[in-house]
Amino acid sequence: MDRVSENELIDLSKIQFKKIFNYEAQLGSIAPGRINIIGEHTDYNLGLAMPQAINRWVCTLISKRDDNNINIYSSAFKKLIATNLDRISSGKENWEKYILGVVKALDDKINIKNGFDIFIGGNISIGAGISSSAALEVSIVLSIYKMINKKIDKIKVLEICNYVEKKYLGINSGMLDQYASLFSHRDKIMIIDFSTLNHEYFKFDIENASWVLVNSMVYRELVTSKYNERVEECKKGLDIINKNKENKKQINEINEIDLSKLESHELYYKRLLHVISENKRVKMMKDAMLSKNVHLIGKLLNESHASLFQNYEVSCDEIESIIRISKEQCGFYGGRIMGGGFGGCTINLVEKSKVNSFIKNVEKHFFTKYNCKVAIGCVNFSKGAFTFNN
Repeated sequence: MDRVSENELIDLSKIQFKKIFNYEAQLGSIAPGRINIIGEHTDYNLGLAMPQAINRWVCTLISKRDDNNINIYSSAFKKLIATNLDRISSGKENWEKYILGVVKALDDKINIKNGFDIFIGGNISIGAGISSSAALEVSIVLSIYKMINKKIDKIKVLEICNYVEKKYLGINSGMLDQYASLFSHRDKIMIIDFSTLNHEYFKFDIENASWVLVNSMVYRELVTSKYNERVEECKKGLDIINKNKENKKQINEINEIDLSKLESHELYYKRLLHVISENKRVKMMKDAMLSKNVHLIGKLLNESHASLFQNYEVSCDEIESIIRISKEQCGFYGGRIMGGGFGGCTINLVEKSKVNSFIKNVEKHFFTKYNCKVAIGCVNFSKGAFTFNN
């Protein structure tokens, strides 16, 4: 499933929908996962980030019913959820909470009139830090919007997905993942400014290097990790900076002078130091990519990782082992932990001619140390989510 195209995934999902429900789906949507080149833990801090959709997707197929029943089948979990519009269940497992939370949120906001049958398929690794949950949310919202002929407002979609994560999952997340899934272009890089919810694109192509993801196979649930703690720590640090100030600053507005007020609060100092330096790295990364300076791109990735490890403290032993062995490989320009942290993937820029040896050596090292085989491979960029008729 890793190498299927968007259209192949849609065709496979159509076959599976008919197999499950004994009739053909009416319409559907497809939403990509993402990498984040740089700008980690900056979205909920109103900073800058450079995410990009990749060739891994969630595909949702849907058909309207004549009654109020809702049937949702997940191919990833091989399980059917049956509920009703009159009393939408909340779900026990996290993946169920994501799906049913989206349905509840939409019903509250737009009052869904009819039940429906849904099939959810895809080829995004779950828990790997490439936003399977965000793609799931976006895909379901778009499918239901199209089913009821409601005009799609991408910013409203972002708000619905963010509401679901906070209310039904308890994750105080930002909007980076969903933003990337909705707004990415296949042949352009995007920079998002989360203080204004605006973005810009620029053309970029590295001919002799590839983006390689190394999945540590450490799966983390953000709600049970220290993700929410990082959100609160940044808020508390900002409160100290703004104490006794008439004109309060947002995190994206603070500078080194403001940061000096946290020198007696080492933890908060380190957290906000990461945010400030990471925003600078996003700007520097744009210049490095426009000039096609692969060595500077790699240097910025390495610096981002060092800050995420030392200042934001979101890494783990397995990730650090992957980074160490990666740095020893010929053709490795740079890499870092990606996503919420505490596991998941590293994103790495590797010389194309050296990708195969890089993969082989990292796999061998990791298996020797942890008796576990990492999932590793190149990714290509993708366009953002879209809907389709059957």
